[in-house]
Amino acid sequence: MKVKTYLAGSCMVLGLVTFSGMASENNTVASTSTVGTVSSIIDKMLTAYGGDTLLQANNIKVVDYNKGPWPGEGESPDVPELWRINEELTIDYKNQRKSLLSYRVPRSTLDLEKWVQQGDSTIMYDILHQKYSEESWANFDRLGASLERSSDTLQAKRLAGLTAELEYSGKEYYRGRLQQKLMLQHASGERYTYFVDNTSGLIHKILRQHPRAGDMLYVFSNHNTAAKLPYARDMNFFVNGQLRLSSVHRDLELNPDLSTVFNGFDHFTPWGETIDGSEFTAKKLSDGVYQAGKGRALTVFIEQADHYIAMGAAEALADNFAEIKKLSLQDKPLKYFVVTHHHNANVRGLNNAVALGATLVVAKQHQATILKHATTAQADNLLVIPERAAFTLGDLMLFDIATAHAQHYLLAYLPGNRMVLAEDHYVTDLKTAKPRIYHDMVRFAQALDELKLDVNTLVDIRGWRQFSMAEFRQWTDDFRPKTCPAGYDICAKG
Repeated sequence: MKVKTYLAGSCMVLGLVTFSGMASENNTVASTSTVGTVSSIIDKMLTAYGGDTLLQANNIKVVDYNKGPWPGEGESPDVPELWRINEELTIDYKNQRKSLLSYRVPRSTLDLEKWVQQGDSTIMYDILHQKYSEESWANFDRLGASLERSSDTLQAKRLAGLTAELEYSGKEYYRGRLQQKLMLQHASGERYTYFVDNTSGLIHKILRQHPRAGDMLYVFSNHNTAAKLPYARDMNFFVNGQLRLSSVHRDLELNPDLSTVFNGFDHFTPWGETIDGSEFTAKKLSDGVYQAGKGRALTVFIEQADHYIAMGAAEALADNFAEIKKLSLQDKPLKYFVVTHHHNANVRGLNNAVALGATLVVAKQHQATILKHATTAQADNLLVIPERAAFTLGDLMLFDIATAHAQHYLLAYLPGNRMVLAEDHYVTDLKTAKPRIYHDMVRFAQALDELKLDVNTLVDIRGWRQFSMAEFRQWTDDFRPKTCPAGYDICAKG
């Protein structure tokens, strides 16, 4: 019987590798692998996934609803946050365009968005707020890329055009079934290993090793067939051995109706002009208060008589601090670094603060977590704020409050400046327009009222936009919780 070889057009795939220490058989075979071996595996895989039906499909819709833990992002350090993410991606191969419907349920808000990519244009429609923004970064290759990576069927379609770049890397058993391994490496250092079932030709696992993110594992099971195209009804995703996502519902549709998929919303209005944070900036916010950084790696410095207090991003702390001292013309040491709460971005780079001689100021409940991340710190490098207490540190007042974002959060207040400094509770990159309001902001405003602080200006350390207390209170007072609109099955169950 003659085996038909399927070759699709060239396409981009993120580089892919095995977990370190993964047991492997027939390593000698891997070193003498041939193009013929790779081609025969690809032939078997493509036959399993529908052959020409898959390769010649004009358009495909993949559905993936999942749920999973996000370590380090929960209300308290010991319990991870659980997010639900429902996504439906339609790919029009014939016209090289994509449409993504996305519903996310993170900590304390709801997101329902429709992304439409056509040609050089990508527009994101925020359905719950009836706003839109242009997202030039989300081109055809990047929009929905994570969903494509987690679809065994779409991965099979990609591999069809990559036979010359693949390497046979031996055999290995998975759940008692022999798997043939194909490896693909990118110049970036990323490497993927595909586990193709020796009998069925279906993809059961993909191992991905990223130089920075570590080892990622996609596990596919319970395959079903829709319109002659098999797909895994279950997908579990692991990062460095820890479960990150588990499928709740998956589906696939061949050549779906495109009559409304790429339509926008004529009555939606733009969010507004945004602040460009791509260039390094250092500026004075108020008397003795400075901010510096690039992107989201921003740090605020509060000048005292003989030292500085810092808070915000620690990963670029040394560079940010150096620029602030040039701006203020005051070469004083950094004595304190305030860790407002325990989330991943807030504990990253804390060794940089310790290296500059700073004492870390932390909430009592976060001591153990902070010491895990600040590996060069000792217990005596920490200044612990008592539970639910007000604490004065020079010109700065700190309050341990409960927000929707964190059970213990150190709110920073400068009475002399009538200024509140915060992280992650109301940040926006909009220059002047009203930002999207969500429950974190509402609860934060309530906490300010409970403290009866005299506040004129609010600064979110991770952005350059400042709010007046009057507009912040008006926005949060007007807040109404969002619900799923009629006609959207993707969020109908909440």
